[in-house]
Amino acid sequence: MKIIKNAFILKSKKAQVFDILFDDKIIKIAKSIKVEPDIEVIDLHGKLLIPGCIDAHVHFNDPGFTDREDFTTGTTAAAFGGITTIIDMPCTSTPAVTNYENLHKKLNVISSKAIVDFALWGGIRKNDFPIDYKMIMKLWQSGVVGFKIYTISGMETFTALSYKDIENVFKKFPEILFAFHAEDESVINNSMNIFTNEQLKLPENYVKTRPVKAETTAVKKIISSVGKKNKVHFVHISSKNAAKLILESKEKFNVSFESCPQYLQFTSSDFPSLKGKLKTAPPVKFEEDKDYLRNCLKNGTLDFVTTDHAGCDYKKGKVFDDFSKVYNGIPGTELMIPYLFSEFYLKEKVSLKRMIELTSENAAKRYGLFPKKGSLQVGTDADFTIIDLSKPYLVDESDLHSIGKYSPFHETELACSIDKTVVRGNIVFDTEKGILQEPGYGKFISRS
Repeated sequence: MKIIKNAFILKSKKAQVFDILFDDKIIKIAKSIKVEPDIEVIDLHGKLLIPGCIDAHVHFNDPGFTDREDFTTGTTAAAFGGITTIIDMPCTSTPAVTNYENLHKKLNVISSKAIVDFALWGGIRKNDFPIDYKMIMKLWQSGVVGFKIYTISGMETFTALSYKDIENVFKKFPEILFAFHAEDESVINNSMNIFTNEQLKLPENYVKTRPVKAETTAVKKIISSVGKKNKVHFVHISSKNAAKLILESKEKFNVSFESCPQYLQFTSSDFPSLKGKLKTAPPVKFEEDKDYLRNCLKNGTLDFVTTDHAGCDYKKGKVFDDFSKVYNGIPGTELMIPYLFSEFYLKEKVSLKRMIELTSENAAKRYGLFPKKGSLQVGTDADFTIIDLSKPYLVDESDLHSIGKYSPFHETELACSIDKTVVRGNIVFDTEKGILQEPGYGKFISRS
């Protein structure tokens, strides 16, 4: 057993200093816990301790595309970033996680590589139509958190569904949670046709080829097919109008949405200077979009924040004069928590309760991992993210632990930093000592 002394935690709706007794689970939380012989003591001296943070949307590309990221580099970056659980997407690995057999092929490869705990997404793709009901239900019952669907896809191994397909899937699987990459393919194709090949090479034109209308059109059409029993989540929402449509639909349907640090901090006006370091799909939009999403974070209407972590080897994927050839994706899991607590907890004075909702609790609840993950309760996993609120962190992209050594936050000074990351009672990252657990320590967490 171990005791964490003098942890600044949220307790009874107030931030207070408490002690925590734990092994792999939380045993006791009290103002002062007596130290018995043979119990290791970790004194935080008032540092902030919150439920272990969750990054519920990452692409770690393992197996199959490990030149971009693998499960060891990805989960190492997560540990450095205070993330105790990641949820990996089904589409950027080979084979894609679209059936029970593929799930276990993936688990056989990644289980020996994980530093932190992980859950997995399943997926439904056009490649597998006509859809096999038993195949999908077997995968759902094996514990994936939900099923990812694309309305536009550049992946031959994970093709997009039509809106009619989506309507049929909703009717066929009312019990399953579906997550959508929502951009309308026809709007994007029509937008691209406006530009010459030379114009498409310019970074400032990228947002014009994937405009706000693409996101709002897809969101609107998906919502029009949602039934009373369906559960729908929209990933990486980047625009004001799409967020407003989702919030309006919450009055009738079980819908939720996430956004990412890039949409909360940058706009398309940053493309000429940041170029490939900011290129994602969907792209960052405009000042009104950024401001609206930041307000959603602050007022409680944004469900949670993820990274859509999708890095690559910078020299292979990001260094092109032709912006249309630049890889769509950035690493982010290492920086999300220090960014959010610097920008919103310390600077914008967002409450600690709200910050915990955004970084762990809401995602755990949405994906069936709560209270085992995302909470500080007796009997739950001893997963802790410990933040030094008085120690600034200057981002240097060359020090990132992903394969992708690039970030739009390069040379940004954040006001706080990760002190320790604790997973099931053991420190996996310490700011003084680095990574303290071997690959394979992280475990697969299935939806309850």
